[in-house]
Amino acid sequence: MKQPDLSISYIGGLILNILIFILLIVILVYIYKLESIGCECASHSNKDFIKSYTIISLAFLIFSSFISIADIYENFGEIIAILFSIITIIFYLIFVVYIYLTFEYVRYLINEKCKCSDGISRDIIMIGTMIELSLFMIALFTGIIIPVLIESISSLANKVITFKDDVKEGIYDPIKSIKKTPKRLTNSAKNIGKFFKKSVKDLKKLSKKK
Repeated sequence: MKQPDLSISYIGGLILNILIFILLIVILVYIYKLESIGCECASHSNKDFIKSYTIISLAFLIFSSFISIADIYENFGEIIAILFSIITIIFYLIFVVYIYLTFEYVRYLINEKCKCSDGISRDIIMIGTMIELSLFMIALFTGIIIPVLIESISSLANKVITFKDDVKEGIYDPIKSIKKTPKRLTNSAKNIGKFFKKSVKDLKKLSKKK
């Protein structure tokens, strides 16, 4: 039997998910409270979206807590697992927008001095959404932007050198350059194929780890 992963990263992730779940509960209860007391100054164009997506987020987080990508891969196959991965990515992209709109909504209530919206829940939501946005920006830069930027610069340098050689060859030996064109097109097609194969392979590795 596989022992549960009790590493610091696992515990940290678990605590973060619990905090997100609590924040969503607080947001939903807060929105329903404003509606029940008829808080007119709390009316805003973002409120209905925040309410709806909070319910969707809670349902999705509960579902994903019990069913992982590995389970879907084992029971329904590779294609369904890939589709679920794409849906998960889309969900979290919209979730970031949702967090930002919630932050803006609470800031609007504060700026409008909406007395009936005042309370500890509003403060918790304000602080919670600020933390979530900060964590997302840190994860975005350290996990995606910086690595991709470094890899892109390295790849670009290699491509420039290769391109320079190709241009030089095209000028001094155009016949040879033309003969190489089909091979270059074939290599480009192979690289695209390798990219898709690697994506599927990485998904399988991710599924086995979970």
